[in-house]
Amino acid sequence: MLALIYFIILGVIAVGSALCVLLSRHPLYGALSLVVSMVSLAGIYGLLGSPFVGVVQIMVYAGAIMMLLTFVIMVLNGARDSKTPMFDKVSLFVFPAILLLAALLGFALISTPLAFNAETLRGSVALTSETLFNTNNKGPGYFLLFEVIGLLLLSAMIAAVLLAKKNLGSKETEEITEVH
Repeated sequence: MLALIYFIILGVIAVGSALCVLLSRHPLYGALSLVVSMVSLAGIYGLLGSPFVGVVQIMVYAGAIMMLLTFVIMVLNGARDSKTPMFDKVSLFVFPAILLLAALLGFALISTPLAFNAETLRGSVALTSETLFNTNNKGPGYFLLFEVIGLLLLSAMIAAVLLAKKNLGSKETEEITEVH
Protein backbone atom coordinates (compact mmCIF):
# COMPACT_ATOMS: atom_id res chain seq x y z
CA MET A 1 0.00 0.00 0.00
CA LEU A 2 2.85 2.38 0.85
CA ALA A 3 4.51 1.57 -2.50
CA LEU A 4 1.30 2.54 -4.30
CA ILE A 5 1.21 5.88 -2.49
CA TYR A 6 4.88 6.49 -3.37
CA PHE A 7 4.17 5.56 -6.98
CA ILE A 8 1.24 7.99 -7.21
CA ILE A 9 3.27 10.81 -5.66
CA LEU A 10 6.30 10.18 -7.87
CA GLY A 11 4.09 9.78 -10.95
CA VAL A 12 2.34 13.11 -10.33
CA ILE A 13 5.70 14.81 -9.79
CA ALA A 14 7.14 13.26 -12.98
CA VAL A 15 4.18 14.24 -15.15
CA GLY A 16 3.87 17.70 -13.57
CA SER A 17 7.55 18.51 -14.00
CA ALA A 18 7.45 17.22 -17.59
CA LEU A 19 4.60 19.65 -18.24
CA CYS A 20 6.68 22.40 -16.61
CA VAL A 21 9.46 21.65 -19.11
CA LEU A 22 7.00 22.37 -21.91
CA LEU A 23 5.45 25.45 -20.29
CA SER A 24 8.58 27.11 -18.95
CA ARG A 25 9.57 30.38 -20.59
CA HIS A 26 13.14 30.41 -19.30
CA PRO A 27 15.47 27.59 -20.39
CA LEU A 28 17.12 27.23 -16.98
CA TYR A 29 13.74 26.61 -15.32
CA GLY A 30 13.01 24.06 -18.02
CA ALA A 31 16.30 22.31 -17.24
CA LEU A 32 15.50 22.31 -13.51
CA SER A 33 12.07 20.84 -14.24
CA LEU A 34 13.71 18.15 -16.36
CA VAL A 35 16.04 17.25 -13.48
CA VAL A 36 13.04 16.90 -11.14
CA SER A 37 11.32 14.66 -13.69
CA MET A 38 14.41 12.45 -14.03
CA VAL A 39 14.86 12.12 -10.27
CA SER A 40 11.22 11.14 -9.82
CA LEU A 41 11.62 8.55 -12.59
CA ALA A 42 14.62 7.17 -10.68
CA GLY A 43 12.34 6.81 -7.65
CA ILE A 44 9.82 4.90 -9.76
CA TYR A 45 12.61 2.60 -10.97
CA GLY A 46 13.53 1.98 -7.35
CA LEU A 47 9.92 1.08 -6.56
CA LEU A 48 9.93 -1.38 -9.46
CA GLY A 49 12.84 -3.24 -7.91
CA SER A 50 15.61 -1.87 -10.14
CA PRO A 51 17.85 0.19 -7.87
CA PHE A 52 20.75 -0.04 -10.32
CA VAL A 53 18.69 1.55 -13.10
CA GLY A 54 17.50 4.22 -10.65
CA VAL A 55 21.05 5.09 -9.62
CA VAL A 56 22.19 5.16 -13.25
CA GLN A 57 19.22 7.43 -14.04
CA ILE A 58 20.35 9.89 -11.38
CA MET A 59 24.07 9.71 -12.16
CA VAL A 60 23.92 9.77 -15.94
CA TYR A 61 20.79 11.70 -16.84
CA ALA A 62 20.08 13.94 -13.86
CA GLY A 63 23.78 14.51 -13.22
CA ALA A 64 25.97 14.41 -16.28
CA ILE A 65 23.62 15.12 -19.15
CA MET A 66 21.79 17.89 -17.30
CA MET A 67 25.17 19.46 -16.48
CA LEU A 68 25.97 19.46 -20.20
CA LEU A 69 22.54 20.85 -21.07
CA THR A 70 22.84 23.62 -18.48
CA PHE A 71 26.33 24.44 -19.77
CA VAL A 72 25.03 24.72 -23.33
CA ILE A 73 22.11 26.91 -22.19
CA MET A 74 24.45 29.20 -20.29
CA VAL A 75 26.91 29.46 -23.18
CA LEU A 76 24.33 30.08 -25.89
CA ASN A 77 22.05 32.34 -23.85
CA GLY A 78 24.70 34.22 -21.89
CA ALA A 79 25.02 37.26 -24.14
CA ARG A 80 21.29 37.86 -24.54
CA ASP A 81 20.08 37.37 -20.99
CA SER A 82 20.91 40.24 -18.67
CA LYS A 83 19.03 38.78 -15.68
CA THR A 84 17.16 35.62 -14.80
CA PRO A 85 13.62 36.10 -13.49
CA MET A 86 13.29 35.15 -9.84
CA PHE A 87 9.99 33.24 -10.03
CA ASP A 88 7.50 32.30 -12.68
CA LYS A 89 4.47 30.02 -12.85
CA VAL A 90 6.64 26.93 -13.32
CA SER A 91 8.46 27.52 -10.04
CA LEU A 92 5.12 27.23 -8.21
CA PHE A 93 5.22 23.51 -9.08
CA VAL A 94 8.94 22.77 -9.22
CA PHE A 95 9.98 24.04 -5.78
CA PRO A 96 7.29 22.12 -3.84
CA ALA A 97 8.07 19.04 -5.94
CA ILE A 98 11.74 19.28 -4.97
CA LEU A 99 10.80 19.61 -1.30
CA LEU A 100 8.43 16.64 -1.55
CA LEU A 101 11.12 14.50 -3.24
CA ALA A 102 13.57 15.44 -0.48
CA ALA A 103 11.00 14.54 2.19
CA LEU A 104 10.31 11.16 0.52
CA LEU A 105 14.04 10.45 0.31
CA GLY A 106 14.55 11.39 3.95
CA PHE A 107 11.65 9.21 5.07
CA ALA A 108 12.94 6.28 3.00
CA LEU A 109 16.46 6.64 4.44
CA ILE A 110 15.21 6.86 8.01
CA SER A 111 12.75 3.96 7.77
CA THR A 112 15.01 1.54 5.85
CA PRO A 113 17.74 -0.37 7.66
CA LEU A 114 21.01 0.13 5.82
CA ALA A 115 22.73 -3.25 5.77
CA PHE A 116 25.81 -3.91 3.67
CA ASN A 117 26.33 -7.32 2.14
CA ALA A 118 29.63 -7.52 0.25
CA GLU A 119 28.72 -10.78 -1.49
CA THR A 120 25.69 -9.26 -3.19
CA LEU A 121 27.60 -6.19 -4.29
CA ARG A 122 30.41 -8.15 -5.92
CA GLY A 123 28.05 -10.48 -7.74
CA SER A 124 25.86 -7.73 -9.16
CA VAL A 125 28.77 -5.57 -10.32
CA ALA A 126 30.50 -8.54 -11.96
CA LEU A 127 27.31 -9.58 -13.74
CA THR A 128 26.63 -6.01 -14.88
CA SER A 129 30.14 -5.52 -16.22
CA GLU A 130 30.05 -8.85 -18.03
CA THR A 131 26.75 -7.95 -19.65
CA LEU A 132 27.53 -4.35 -20.58
CA PHE A 133 31.12 -4.68 -21.71
CA ASN A 134 31.20 -8.12 -23.32
CA THR A 135 33.32 -7.67 -26.45
CA ASN A 136 32.91 -11.21 -27.79
CA ASN A 137 31.15 -11.78 -31.10
CA LYS A 138 28.26 -13.43 -29.25
CA GLY A 139 27.94 -10.52 -26.78
CA PRO A 140 25.00 -8.11 -26.86
CA GLY A 141 27.14 -5.19 -28.06
CA TYR A 142 26.15 -2.71 -25.37
CA PHE A 143 29.70 -1.34 -25.31
CA LEU A 144 29.15 -0.05 -28.86
CA LEU A 145 26.08 1.88 -27.72
CA PHE A 146 28.14 3.34 -24.89
CA GLU A 147 30.79 4.54 -27.34
CA VAL A 148 28.25 5.92 -29.83
CA ILE A 149 26.44 7.90 -27.13
CA GLY A 150 29.79 9.27 -25.94
CA LEU A 151 30.66 10.43 -29.46
CA LEU A 152 27.18 11.93 -29.90
CA LEU A 153 27.53 13.94 -26.68
CA LEU A 154 31.01 15.07 -27.69
CA SER A 155 29.80 16.26 -31.09
CA ALA A 156 26.87 18.09 -29.46
CA MET A 157 29.26 19.91 -27.13
CA ILE A 158 31.55 20.88 -30.01
CA ALA A 159 28.57 22.17 -32.01
CA ALA A 160 27.33 24.18 -29.02
CA VAL A 161 30.73 25.78 -28.49
CA LEU A 162 31.02 26.62 -32.20
CA LEU A 163 27.54 28.15 -32.22
CA ALA A 164 28.35 30.20 -29.14
CA LYS A 165 31.64 31.33 -30.62
CA LYS A 166 29.86 32.35 -33.83
CA ASN A 167 27.24 34.34 -31.88
CA LEU A 168 29.78 35.99 -29.59
CA GLY A 169 31.71 37.42 -32.54
CA SER A 170 28.67 39.03 -34.19
CA LYS A 171 28.04 42.79 -34.26
CA GLU A 172 24.76 42.48 -32.34
CA THR A 173 26.54 40.90 -29.40
CA GLU A 174 29.22 43.60 -29.40
CA GLU A 175 26.54 46.33 -29.43
CA ILE A 176 24.68 44.72 -26.53
CA THR A 177 27.90 44.42 -24.54
CA GLU A 178 28.77 48.09 -25.17
CA VAL A 179 25.31 49.24 -24.00
CA HIS A 180 25.65 47.43 -20.66
